Amino acid sequence: MEIERPEIVELFYSALINPNDTEPLAPFLSQRVEWILSAADPKTLGEELPSNAIKFSGKEGFRQLSLYFRDRLNVISGDLTGCITNHQLVFAFGRVRLRTRGIDRPAETNIAARITFRGSTIIKGQIRISWPLVFEL
Repeated sequence: MEIERPEIVELFYSALINPNDTEPLAPFLSQRVEWILSAADPKTLGEELPSNAIKFSGKEGFRQLSLYFRDRLNVISGDLTGCITNHQLVFAFGRVRLRTRGIDRPAETNIAARITFRGSTIIKGQIRISWPLVFEL
């Protein structure tokens, strides 16, 4: 039985939020997969590689990206809320909750990903996260 792209994207999202959960995704990652993380900003919406982007490469790069989410962005949980498939692209949307200093409850923000496939293998992932105002404190 072949796994569908939306199911692979669910594995991606789960692994992105939980760095200890990257193993199930590994068979679906190209050795040279490219990851681009950037802030969602109206001035950079059409750009492939906005100036505020951070890049990671390969399967180990995905683990680094996941650790970046946990350790630098303080992501503590998240939910995948939607997935749209269009030929070799899958667009995924969700929410993430971030640990915030000095505030009792976590901040929540949007995340969107554009995942490019070749067959059932991810070859590129572009992730945009909306920075909550709490980061400006």
